Amino acid sequence: MMQQCFMFIDTGNGWTPVNDSAKDIAALDSFTIDWGSDSIDEQPEPAVMTFTLRDRTGRLAGQALTLAGMKVVVQFSNQPRWMDLTPAMGGWRDLHIPIDSLHKTYSPDSPDSPSETMFAGSVSAGGSIEPASDGGWLLKLSATSRMAIWKRLQSQGPTDTAAKWNGAHWIGTPSARLAEMNRRASAQGAPEAQLDGLALPSSVAPYTSSDHPSQLDLLHRLTAGPRLPQWHEVYDGATSTIRPLFLTDPIAVHLSTDGRLNVLTDGETRHALSAADIEASTDLSITEPLTQVVINAKRVKSDNGKLSFDDVEITMGDRNRLPPQLTAMQKSLTLDSDMLAVDDSGGVWNSGGTSNVSDTDRANIAQWLESHDLRMVPETVTFNSTRLDPARRPWLYKASPSGPFIIVKAKASALTGSDGRPSFTGPITTIGGTLSYRWHAGNPTLTQEATLAALRPLLTERITWADLPTLSWQQLDLYICDLSMIQIINTSSPTAEKEGTQ
Repeated sequence: MMQQCFMFIDTGNGWTPVNDSAKDIAALDSFTIDWGSDSIDEQPEPAVMTFTLRDRTGRLAGQALTLAGMKVVVQFSNQPRWMDLTPAMGGWRDLHIPIDSLHKTYSPDSPDSPSETMFAGSVSAGGSIEPASDGGWLLKLSATSRMAIWKRLQSQGPTDTAAKWNGAHWIGTPSARLAEMNRRASAQGAPEAQLDGLALPSSVAPYTSSDHPSQLDLLHRLTAGPRLPQWHEVYDGATSTIRPLFLTDPIAVHLSTDGRLNVLTDGETRHALSAADIEASTDLSITEPLTQVVINAKRVKSDNGKLSFDDVEITMGDRNRLPPQLTAMQKSLTLDSDMLAVDDSGGVWNSGGTSNVSDTDRANIAQWLESHDLRMVPETVTFNSTRLDPARRPWLYKASPSGPFIIVKAKASALTGSDGRPSFTGPITTIGGTLSYRWHAGNPTLTQEATLAALRPLLTERITWADLPTLSWQQLDLYICDLSMIQIINTSSPTAEKEGTQ
């Protein structure tokens, strides 16, 4: 049995755990969280949680008309330290359970306790109340993540009185634009956007006085580029930030001394998951081939001293890496960008340099196109807490991207592509999904029906049989084609995965 999920609510008087019967508030009965994106060519929408609270006393049900805007945090417990245990659990001699099962009996008392946050947001208007069959009331509500505030913010941006701007707004440097968006978001209680090392362009085009995009659209257009950032809300305690998932960054695949594939993510060694522990369709998605990435950037011109802007395309292709039959019909992944790429203003612009993509960017995109077109992922995959403990692999059970991991021992693992590399096995990440929490026969169950995206494996080294650890072929957790994907062979014994961390 997994540990419970815990909900905290704040009606204006601080955080209260709804699971704590002593507080006499309510109990979390079930929830579903829809989050992320369905594909790599769509930016994520704010996460939406629908949930049911079981209210024994009617106290919360009686306040239902004023619950809109109530803050909500949903967590599951991490591996607690001894200092985190509550006095109600008794002394050490009173705990007749294994140490690695403490998290199943531990109940955090605030969102800042050692727990993993799955979702944070605010209750939306609407919902329903109905009598429960065993007494009390069932409150059926919904909540939206705080990234939704970025979609609602559409007010005028910074302006400049100089005649050349002709009434335009969102004038300023890229870093100043991001700072202003974060300032406005913070003032509304929304998360701030963090670049995580992403470089901004030299200059960005402003907007006409009649064009008022949302701040979320502004963020996407400000940062669109060859690393293909997909912007997700990432949770930490009761707070969150908006961070980029870089879809084209290469991921190095490791082989441990005991013959297991793994990847290194945020300092954590993630050993490959066995397909036997995952509920996955044996049907594989054959992705529609992409042959190029197109950035719709901006060109500035001048007419009688007044600036105007139009689109200019920057195209990055496969550099002949794809089989000819896949390039017979061009299929583009198109990004809208505010990046200023061409200055035809005759010196009137004079507000920063232009930007373009480098030869390294083009080479990386070509490798990513090849990896994207020649890799397959399961049509459906579900992670279930009865098979994979959320406390040990919390990154599988959040409404935010998991980051890189690998699945092995699937029926499709033996498939080899036209390039001699694995068609299935390789680094992948979740980019969206549906988290569900239910009680079955008195036991809680948490599942994540995830949308997966294949990531680009780093392919700078060519591993040979002689490079492998001194193990028999039967001990190696891989197929012949997997050898082409391995970049690093660990020289020391593998350490256990960090438990309850990401």
